[in-house]
Amino acid sequence: MTMANRSEVGRTGRTWIILFGVFLLLDFVLILVMLATDQNLQTDFMTVSKYYAHWYGLLAEGILTLLVGLAVIFNATARSMWSDLPKRVKTVVTAALVWTILAVLADLAIVFTWSQVGAPSMSWFAMYLFDTPSPVTTGYIPWLYDALIAVYILTAILGILAWTQVRKWGSAPEST
Repeated sequence: MTMANRSEVGRTGRTWIILFGVFLLLDFVLILVMLATDQNLQTDFMTVSKYYAHWYGLLAEGILTLLVGLAVIFNATARSMWSDLPKRVKTVVTAALVWTILAVLADLAIVFTWSQVGAPSMSWFAMYLFDTPSPVTTGYIPWLYDALIAVYILTAILGILAWTQVRKWGSAPEST
């Protein structure tokens, strides 16, 4: 690969990494909105005093997503990372992609905790979480969970694109 090709791939990779990081921050914002507004998440469907275990789980997911997003953006924008530590950039992108995929799986698998939240059945809980045409439940913004899953999936796709670009340039530093 010529130096010009390395530089072009590096710039393309940087753009994809920045977009990946921005979408991680968007995931964090959606989590914050959910934490602040979903009364059912906060109180186990109004049966437990505020801040139920699932609220704390989502808080932990949000904090980790924020930290991962900031690390991705920092590594994409710091020129020294590209010239001095290119393997670190690849490692950060790979770790962020793994985190994003795990977050999607965890957010989908939450349906299996239906009995912990007092839902009458798994199908009822899945319908509550994902059935956007269902009637609005008090303290719940319809489509918010769906939006979180959708944005996480888009984030994972951007992460895959960023990873494939970073993988292409190998250990070569960006020249511009």
